[in-house]
Amino acid sequence: MAQIIFSLHIGVQFKDITPNFFCANEKEIKKMARFAIITLYDEFAHGTRILIANLKKHGHFACMIAFKTYSAEPLESARNVYKHLYEPMHIQVQPNGDYVNAYSYPPSPTEDRILLDLLKRLKIDLVGISLTCVQQAAARRLTSLIKNELQLPVMWGGPQPTTDPDTCIKSADYVCRGEAEDVLLDVGKAIDAGESFSHVSNIWTRKPNGEIIKNIERPPVDNLDTLPYPDYSRESIFFIDEDQLRCGIPFPKSDLNTNYLTQTARGCPYSCTFCYQSYVKTLYPGRKYVRERSIDHILGELKEAKARMGHFYLEILDNIFTLKEERVAEFCKRYHAEINEPFWCYTHPRCCRDNIVRHLAACPNFEYIIMGVESVSENIGIDTFHRKQTPQIVLDAAKVINKYGINVNYDFITNVPGETEGDCRQNLDLIRQIPKPFRIRLSKLSLFPNYEVQNETAGKNRLVTEKRYRVWNALYFLAQDVNLSDEEVDAIVSSPFFEENPEFLEKMNVILTRQFKENLKLNVQNKIKTVEIESRKKHEECLDGDMARLLGRKGMKQFLWLHDSAARAKRRLKKIL
Repeated sequence: MAQIIFSLHIGVQFKDITPNFFCANEKEIKKMARFAIITLYDEFAHGTRILIANLKKHGHFACMIAFKTYSAEPLESARNVYKHLYEPMHIQVQPNGDYVNAYSYPPSPTEDRILLDLLKRLKIDLVGISLTCVQQAAARRLTSLIKNELQLPVMWGGPQPTTDPDTCIKSADYVCRGEAEDVLLDVGKAIDAGESFSHVSNIWTRKPNGEIIKNIERPPVDNLDTLPYPDYSRESIFFIDEDQLRCGIPFPKSDLNTNYLTQTARGCPYSCTFCYQSYVKTLYPGRKYVRERSIDHILGELKEAKARMGHFYLEILDNIFTLKEERVAEFCKRYHAEINEPFWCYTHPRCCRDNIVRHLAACPNFEYIIMGVESVSENIGIDTFHRKQTPQIVLDAAKVINKYGINVNYDFITNVPGETEGDCRQNLDLIRQIPKPFRIRLSKLSLFPNYEVQNETAGKNRLVTEKRYRVWNALYFLAQDVNLSDEEVDAIVSSPFFEENPEFLEKMNVILTRQFKENLKLNVQNKIKTVEIESRKKHEECLDGDMARLLGRKGMKQFLWLHDSAARAKRRLKKIL
């Protein structure tokens, strides 16, 4: 189909957009419902891309608009920007002690205008916004903008509307709870028929009198193989950032250019109180919640990604990839043979057994693993987080990982209401026992609305001050690289100097982290050189074998003797002349 360019009055160009996007005639508009789903600070948006593909598969028009690219900011910077909106959440602790807010930074007026003009030109019937709790303020602002400027209905979906629909319905016209593939198909049918979709399962909406309609939840999709692969087609995906609109091509700074995300399964067998998956389970009591795709279906998706990207770094986003040995074994074997690109995955201390990990270690494409530990104290790990694990279970899993020489990150949660200095010491003692090398990832606990961890921490004071947490957090990182004795730990945690000046420990971590990265870089270079040397050795061996076979052939020795004699005769002739 011929491609056209549309220019806006603000100077932005719509490139590589086919005519059916802008509906050349009214018949085109009446044929199908037209959806646009906006993702906020998440250009990967694996789930949204599946929704888009599923709507298109069933004859509807659908596109995704990735509004702003993922980013991370220093906490103080984020607080200065958002102090009039909300307290930043989803905060990571860095080795230098700085907290980082991962996500929202304000769009420009030009970017707002690009979005509004795009929605108008696409003649959208329903705008969806996919969001988590940390993006709620940004979603409220965009919803108000879209409704005031374009008078379009807006539906919210994703983790935040699922867990806190009562708050979300105050801003959105509709809220979709839980998995949305079948929900949006029913919504599309209703729009096609010119009917209301306020009765559709999983949907919340408001009546004119303000009464809220709360439809029951339908079961989640049981057979994930019935869903299409995520949509990466250039004509269905838009990116808005840096005062620009791109069609199908992410911005250069985006990891989408090099990385690919997938899920081989949905759901988790555990019920950690801080996790979204635990809340979603309550929507489907008595139903199978962990559902797996077939290996054929997974590899089919990855083959499409490889054909499109050439090479990529695969991130497997399953809550726990290492649940079943036979599944991990088949995936690793076939992935190496059919895809052959690097990948990493998540594991759990209770699902990190030798019989499973050995298959990952044997796969040449496997790069590293991330294990969620969070806390090993009885007070926090078991009573607050409902993590059914002991320090010994974690150490046994860590020893399995170390046995196979696998690169690993361990996740911990810090700054928890009700956490004591004794709880911090238990976590530090565990980290000190984990066999090196490893890295830790540290996050502050986020109390998202209606998560069970809110109930578990309700009424509990913060027993560890921010300054003391800086000391403990710095010690967690320090224990990655330094073998701290009990006496050294006691001296540091009891020292008034370090309590008043935790930056000294933090600066030490910055140096050690830099050194670790340099060593890692050297190790990679050494591996590359080793591979090159081995490759040359094999090449020489092949040449030696070929030469031996040639020499063994009848008449070959006489041929070589005659060839050498002729060469010598030519050299003598040159000397004579």
